[in-house]
Amino acid sequence: MRSCSISRPHPIAEALRRRAPLARRTDLTTYRLFHGDAEGAPGLAIDRFGDVAVIHADSRELLDSWRDELRSDLGDMGCAYAKLHPRPASRAPEALLHRAAPEQPIWGPGIDTVEAVEYGARYIVRPVAGPSVGLFIDMREVRAWVRDNALGRSVLNLFAYTCAFGLSATLGKAARVVNVDVSRPYLEWGQANYRLNALTCDPRDFIYGDAFDWLGRFSRRDTRFDLVIVDPPTFSSTPFAVTRDYPRLVAAAARVVAPDGILVAATNHAGTSATRFAGWLAAGLESAGRQGKMVQRWHEPETDFPVAAGQRPYLKVRALALD
Repeated sequence: MRSCSISRPHPIAEALRRRAPLARRTDLTTYRLFHGDAEGAPGLAIDRFGDVAVIHADSRELLDSWRDELRSDLGDMGCAYAKLHPRPASRAPEALLHRAAPEQPIWGPGIDTVEAVEYGARYIVRPVAGPSVGLFIDMREVRAWVRDNALGRSVLNLFAYTCAFGLSATLGKAARVVNVDVSRPYLEWGQANYRLNALTCDPRDFIYGDAFDWLGRFSRRDTRFDLVIVDPPTFSSTPFAVTRDYPRLVAAAARVVAPDGILVAATNHAGTSATRFAGWLAAGLESAGRQGKMVQRWHEPETDFPVAAGQRPYLKVRALALD
């Protein structure tokens, strides 16, 4: 008697099935298609940006071992780009980073930009723009909250990158939004995102400079904001180090939060526990002479960023109402 085996769906195909509720949404064309750490391929992840797939892999060997399945299961995607992630990225030579994020797609025609939609907001994504393509999709729920809570508020968005939080606050009819970043090209990218959503851009509200420097200036000028967002990069070419400087950042930011205002603080540093992060926040608020009450907390969205058994969420975001 011949034995027969039951064919099981590939892990990627199975993950796509689980993402069906997201795929059916007409106001959402960007999310994580496959989160391999919890879905059968540690070190491999796939993000969707419209019709473009961005594939993240810990090594070229891992990527190569999954090429056939990737091509088979992602056949509906017009093209795909690969991003390899040397650790730590901040210390990798520039040439290595370039090789880790090649400009040529691994299939399909090359594309410089694609429009991604997140709950109706539109963003310019550049698949060839190095390891980061312009939008951190694990912050989707936090941006939605900012949009829902920005009405009439003055907002300061630090480490603005391409100004996605600033855009969310502006769409939520904030009274004023100030974006601060150390990269002029990213701020220009942010202004392009505003224009894509038919929003007015005041160049004076896109400030080039160091976050600590501008927090000091705002404090000395007695400029206060109803909502302050701090989301520093885990790895940075600047002297800022998350594990060393976060309490100091919280203290500086808390000093420019208006009475009864809100501080939104985030880190995606995987090695930092929620308890340690809470300690950073408490130390920073104490240094600033402020007290805070938790009003909301987030980690990566469960639908498309499942947490593997035995692991903990890497993203930690807290909204604190300050006295």
